[in-house]
Amino acid sequence: MERDYVPRRASSAAPARRRPPQRGGRNSRNNRRKNGPPPIFLIALGLLLVVLIVVLVIVFTGGNKGKKEPSGNSASSSASQISGSTGSELSNPASQVSAASTPEPTPPKEKDVSGLEVEKLDSMLRVGDSGYEYYSFVEETANQYTTMVAKAGAELKGSATLYDMVIPTSMDILLPEDFLADVNTSDQKKAINYIYGSINAQNPDVKTVPIFDALKLHNNEYIYFRTDHHWTQLGAYYAYAEFCKSKGIEAVPLTQFEKKEYPGFLGSFYADDNALSANPDTVEAYLPKANATLDYTTGDDDTITDWPVIQDGTDYDKENLYLIFIAGDQPYEEITNKDLNDGSACVVVKESFGNAFVPFLVNHYQHIYVVDYRYYKGNIAALAKEKGATDVIMLNNISMTRNADLVDSISGKF
Repeated sequence: MERDYVPRRASSAAPARRRPPQRGGRNSRNNRRKNGPPPIFLIALGLLLVVLIVVLVIVFTGGNKGKKEPSGNSASSSASQISGSTGSELSNPASQVSAASTPEPTPPKEKDVSGLEVEKLDSMLRVGDSGYEYYSFVEETANQYTTMVAKAGAELKGSATLYDMVIPTSMDILLPEDFLADVNTSDQKKAINYIYGSINAQNPDVKTVPIFDALKLHNNEYIYFRTDHHWTQLGAYYAYAEFCKSKGIEAVPLTQFEKKEYPGFLGSFYADDNALSANPDTVEAYLPKANATLDYTTGDDDTITDWPVIQDGTDYDKENLYLIFIAGDQPYEEITNKDLNDGSACVVVKESFGNAFVPFLVNHYQHIYVVDYRYYKGNIAALAKEKGATDVIMLNNISMTRNADLVDSISGKF
């Protein structure tokens, strides 16, 4: 059964602010004496009017000042609006997201998919030469995720700031909305707004990083692979830029990275549909110029030292080219920027989507500690405190937030 597409709500215009009543011109003293009330009465009335205006100003400005809008939300979103037939229909959402006060930038023209061959497979949708991962919103698991993030932020309070980033898949970023109306998938933007709104409601100290709109603004660029479910490193860069905005630092311009290209990549979608082999991907790598090295611990507890942050992919098998980023999915990694000596440190909690993101952080921290929560056996909060990390950055692709096993796995690490 195809999902019922719920169009995004248009932001309602803000009501016009009522202007305070204006006082009339002064009458002559003689007229006041002849026709008006006694002077003492007029003075008292004027003072009362001034007090009333001051009270109104305090109410309007003070009341609005205390309100905090959830991060990264541009449309009202509740759980019942998110799910199609693939997700749960809910009547009691954890939160609703307020409309943003600033207009959204206009994204590029949507991709024209008319005339392209469409094949609906169990694990993916193929449109032309590109694969797309389905997403189904599950309220119970999403609520477990938001509770986990809020509790993690509370555990870290006083020692580190927690940043949470939910990464959309290519389907909602690259495919047109009218096309998605007939696809059995949930609305990812509304799901992310729901998740962020719930996190902010439970723990406003957690910084939720909005990246959906930033990626949408670049949907005509090579920000997701065609044959694989991951984003490209260019897509990860635009998310990194949004993180820098949230942290209040300047992102390093993309032009300051050395770019390498490794063609012929056939990723995870290729295993499901060999038709994608006709147009393989190119893995583009943006190498940080910092003098940085990486040490990592394998699943067998072996330690590998002095590994490149981004490895040369020339001799990699074509299907493994995404593994050039930070040595792939390792339980624990330490990256050291030898050009810095300020003691700055962060912990990154990720799965494979985080691999392409981490190299951009090298420019900002002397020490980066990377944890793949699926394999790491320690306590992340204790690690952050031990290493003196001031930031903990949680990167999860949106499909993780519907997987109860993965949410349970990360919950046990805080």
